[in-house]
Amino acid sequence: MSRMAETTVQGIALSYLEKRYRRRARRGRIFAEPEVRTKKEHGSKRADGLLAFKHWLWGVYVVSLEAKSYKTLPAINPKLDRQLFAFNVIRAGLIISILSGAFFFLYKWNDGFWQFIIPGGVFLLSGGAYAWLTRNHFGHRTLRVVEQIQQYPADERWLAFSKDAYHSLEIEKQRQLEHICRYHGIGLLVVSANGKVDVLAKARFNWDWWHDYLRFYSREQDIRSAI
Repeated sequence: MSRMAETTVQGIALSYLEKRYRRRARRGRIFAEPEVRTKKEHGSKRADGLLAFKHWLWGVYVVSLEAKSYKTLPAINPKLDRQLFAFNVIRAGLIISILSGAFFFLYKWNDGFWQFIIPGGVFLLSGGAYAWLTRNHFGHRTLRVVEQIQQYPADERWLAFSKDAYHSLEIEKQRQLEHICRYHGIGLLVVSANGKVDVLAKARFNWDWWHDYLRFYSREQDIRSAI
């Protein structure tokens, strides 16, 4: 079986996403083009595909795409995201401390020593237990391909792999790729040479108070005119 070129994966995936999102576009107008860069002040990062349209509820809606083929396989090695791991541990420690009632000692206990020792101890013990028990969980891990697509600001982000490249991965790596994409809200597509596209993970809406991600892209004004 011949290996699919990255440009072929890119074209098929972009066409599929255009059809997928067209029903959400107001008046059916949608911008869909390959290789759109962010502005210079935002790193001049090149997305393999960008879609933009006016959503009936959210206003301007942006979808970014990153296409991958055989040459990307070395990047499919999950690694620990230390910042994410620390955040998850601290969050777990705080939640357990609050739910256990330990933090009430800060307000109800008059002894200045125990007033802080008890909630602090519960926080450290629960955080440490969570870190140990979940140390191998995919929720603390990331991939270079996931980090790459996260460079392209969008309401939804998608990764697309050629079918031959995806199925050449070990089963465990396929499983981890799918789980990590789901955890980070990244959509995952597997593209066949005949044009068939399988959705292994759906992209999740990426909330932002400013929301209008189109402001990050160099062709902002052209795209706004097109939609």
